[in-house]
Amino acid sequence: MRTCPSISSIGENSSVIRAWCDSNGYSYLGDTGGEIRIAASHSTDARFTYIEETNTISDEIYQLEVAGEPPHCEVKLTYSSERGLKYALNALDQMSKRGEWQQGVKYDYPLFAIRGIIEGFYGMPWNQEQRLSMLRFIASNNMNAYVYGPKDDEYHRERWQDLYDQESYDRLGAVFYEATTLGLDFYYSIAPGLSMRYSSEEQFASLVRKVSQIYELGVKHFCLLLDDIPEHLQHQEDIGRFSDLVEAHVQLVNRFYTEIMKWDAGIRLVVCPTQYWGKGNERYISQLGSRIHPSIDLFWTGRNICAPEITISEAAVFTQSTHRKPLYWDNYPVNDVEMTDEMHIGPYRERDRHLYRFSRGVIANGMEYAESSKISYATIASYLWNPEQYDPEESWRDALREVVGLSDYEHMLQFADNVRYSCLYLTDSPMLAAELTRFNFAYFFGDRKLAIDELERFVTKMSVAAHALLSGNMENQALQKELHRWLVKYSAGCELLQVCVDYIRSQDADELVKVRDNYERYRSDLTYVFADVLFSFLNKVLDRYYTTK
Repeated sequence: MRTCPSISSIGENSSVIRAWCDSNGYSYLGDTGGEIRIAASHSTDARFTYIEETNTISDEIYQLEVAGEPPHCEVKLTYSSERGLKYALNALDQMSKRGEWQQGVKYDYPLFAIRGIIEGFYGMPWNQEQRLSMLRFIASNNMNAYVYGPKDDEYHRERWQDLYDQESYDRLGAVFYEATTLGLDFYYSIAPGLSMRYSSEEQFASLVRKVSQIYELGVKHFCLLLDDIPEHLQHQEDIGRFSDLVEAHVQLVNRFYTEIMKWDAGIRLVVCPTQYWGKGNERYISQLGSRIHPSIDLFWTGRNICAPEITISEAAVFTQSTHRKPLYWDNYPVNDVEMTDEMHIGPYRERDRHLYRFSRGVIANGMEYAESSKISYATIASYLWNPEQYDPEESWRDALREVVGLSDYEHMLQFADNVRYSCLYLTDSPMLAAELTRFNFAYFFGDRKLAIDELERFVTKMSVAAHALLSGNMENQALQKELHRWLVKYSAGCELLQVCVDYIRSQDADELVKVRDNYERYRSDLTYVFADVLFSFLNKVLDRYYTTK
């Protein structure tokens, strides 16, 4: 565990600095004595309120002026809002974590306006402790939005008409309070589409009443989710009143927006359409976008539900058809439904580095595995802050260090490199694949014994990592528990690789039988690790490809 330097401050917003210190493990010493001495000042100059690249007003710009390093570090912070101040403090925290004090001036700001996550997966919702921990995590990584919308929260979807009971309401209020304290925009989502009769005045009143209950907490950001429902009208009353689903949705969205805007002019609404993926110029989405209020944002996942890439040309088509930029609901790292055998802890990839110019932002959908989701979320946060300089591999390694801890980093890197498969990465195990390619060449065209020895050293390193991560002594115990299923499969794969090495070295028929038996047991477990890289090698071994004859 690292020891954080103490902090003292003079100037404005010392209370914000004190609260940030309490949340991030720093000792706050008032106005004297800190190893990091901060002078904070507020500015309304244009360079702290306006981002040239996006032509937008922003409250997230900051500047650091650092002289020296702890225990004699002087820092001047300039900012236009509490958000900018917190981002400046986060930058100091990153320097402290990595031991990389950068003296001089750092002027920084985000390029995506909306940067956040959605708890919007199918499966067990995060518990309250996980949820609050996640809020602190994304805030420390300079995200600015959290969307509450677990599919299996009955009040969100199945019982959308019912008001929250007091216990559930208080729990939701605590999440909103924590998010607001951290500087995050809290979005409450409601999903009435499975059962709602769009022609019913009573049900519309129930929708408004339910959202009014949430507004009373102080919430001003709402999402109306109409996804994952039948694509045609279901109720006879609706069929008799509306020509099709999109007409019903246009009326619902505009009427709902009109009602909630009566409460507060600062309210924001996001709608998830029934058709939330595709080319972006299909009839439903074009009709909906052209007929709802222009201030309403629309969620969009890209050309696929889980998009392998998102390009600016796709964003342009959507914008032209719907008369608004897309707010991407990015289904990564989510691993629900048919993806439950996968563990998505690889880096964020294949999103255009100029996408910020053509979208409202990105909201990333997580896994029910909250601690594991943090690994990918950290890389997403890095991309969203500055996509033009984003390096997936560098960001991923930083994320592993942050979430896993330095003591387990090297072992985790060995494991995680074999758990990259997702919609973003359709192969797996790049380090193992490279090693097997080297082995294959050396075996047939070089020193055969040396090739086997080097492969065995690599496999041994993997096996050591498997043993260490399964030992129960990981620094992040919650992460170890979530990853257990995949760690067991990884360990089995390492054992299988060792059996293969033993056979290739000995050319003993009994060893080949061991390979075959281990292979059958390994394949019976559908947990997804190594993808096709290991299978390809094993098939060669079983076909006696590596022979001394």
